[in-house]
Order: sequence, then C-alpha cells, then structure tokens
Amino acid sequence: MAPERKYEEYHLLSPEDETSSGPKPRRRGDYSDTRPSFTRLKSWRNLFLPLIIAPSLLLGFLLGIYVPSSKIKIELSPYMKLGFTQPNNLWWNTEYSDQNASEAELNKLWDVTIPWENGIIALTREEAQEMDLPESQPFPWDSKGKSIYIVNGHHILHCVRNIYISIQQYRNNVTQTINYPHILHCLDSLRLETMCNADDTLRYVPLNSAHGYRPGDGQSRKCRDWSQVQKFVDAHDPCYRYLEPGNNELSNLERFKFCPSDSDYLPKIRKYFGYSDDWVPEPQEGPRELQW
Repeated sequence: MAPERKYEEYHLLSPEDETSSGPKPRRRGDYSDTRPSFTRLKSWRNLFLPLIIAPSLLLGFLLGIYVPSSKIKIELSPYMKLGFTQPNNLWWNTEYSDQNASEAELNKLWDVTIPWENGIIALTREEAQEMDLPESQPFPWDSKGKSIYIVNGHHILHCVRNIYISIQQYRNNVTQTINYPHILHCLDSLRLETMCNADDTLRYVPLNSAHGYRPGDGQSRKCRDWSQVQKFVDAHDPCYRYLEPGNNELSNLERFKFCPSDSDYLPKIRKYFGYSDDWVPEPQEGPRELQW
C-alpha cells in the first residue's frame, strides 16, 4: 500500500532558512558614505514639505464636498434597512440535512420550524408610500387603511419547503400534493434569487487530510440579520395562516381569520362568518403535509 501523502506546511522564512551565498543586505549604518548631509536634507525638507501637504489637504477637502455620500455609505437593503452585519459560518450540512437524523425528525423540522407561511404582511398605506411600493391588494378587514404584501425571503422559504415535500412524497411513493407547475415555479425562483444576490463567497476546498469536512465548512462570512426580518413580519401580522394547503377552492378569507384574542379585527371576523361573540380562532397544531 502506498504511504499516505502528506501535504507540506508552508511558513515564513526565518533567518536560518536563508542561504549564506550571494550578497548580504546592508545593515543599518552601511549607507554613511552615500547619505546627503543632514543639514542640507533638513533645508530641502523645510522648503518642499509645505508644497506637498497643501495640495493634499485641498484635494481631501474637495473630495469631501463633491463625492456623493451614498458612495461611501454601507449599502442597506431598500425596505428594512439591513446591512451585512451578522457573523455566520458556512456548513455543508445543517440539522435540516443531517444524514444521521431520522426521516421523522427531518420532516418535523421542514414542516413546522421554517416560517414559511407568515411572510404575508399588512402594511398601512402610509408605510407602503414611504417605501415607494406599488399599490397592492387591500387587507380584507381594513381595506381602506392597509394593503397586503409578501416578504420575498419568506416566499423563498415557502418554495424550498415545497420542494422538500415533493421530494419526500416521491421518495415514499405518496401522491403529490403540490402540482408540477408550482414546483417548477419554486425551482425557477431559487435560480432567480441566486443570480440576483450574486453571492461571491469563495468556498475553500479542504485538503485530503481534513477528513469529514466539505467545501466551505466553518468558513466565516457576513449575513443580514434574519431576526430583524422576522420581527418586522410579526409586527405586521395580517392574521393569515395557510389553512388547508393545496385547497384552491377554500376562500382566502378563511385564511385571514387567525387574529389574536385582543385583536380589533375579531368583531368584524365574527360578524362576517356569523360566529358567536366569544369565538376565537383555534391554533393550528400537528403535521400538515408531512408525517412525523
């Protein structure tokens, strides 16, 4: 059996690594015969130093005036004003793709821990105008005051979850609950988002001796703060839940009735659906499209 190949470790040269042959660099003090006299050097410095500094100061002043401030500011996201401030490490596998996890454990993660359905939000007309957003569908319980929007990040999470569901159903020979055009749309959305974000992170490739590691494992990068996105979404909750996924005949109003018990919209919801004055929506619990 051939011996295991070991990779060389490179290090900076130390004085002992240098060869003794060839000309040696001069040491401090070896230039005494070629240096100009200190007196003459000082006089020339006093003459030219102000002539060098003055234009530099003027150039800096002019750049401060004429360079647009937007060119030197860190670019933030257009709506929630997020920057790449969160330290993050890349990993080839996470708990969502853990090869040692059971199918039931993975199904539970993909089914209920991804915030795929609460990216639908209700913005006031004033908020939408401030963000320069297009006119959107009115919020059903306050049609003159609020409009419905969908956070793109949550839409992508909705899509990756749909793809996981489709793969698992195919794998287990179960009837597909998400139709092919929808899955194709989700794949296309991932393609578009990847190209739009143009993530230029350069994943390193582990050496052969680094057993158990995959490209990019542990590599650091900066991300936007997802918790701020979720906080914004929670603050603009339109009482929406994706009730009965795949049921295209169910009225969307049925999905906009999951308001908290102290919501000002509950009286309107009760009146519309003919519910009693003490009616409150029941929380959704348990599996939806996956078994766990």
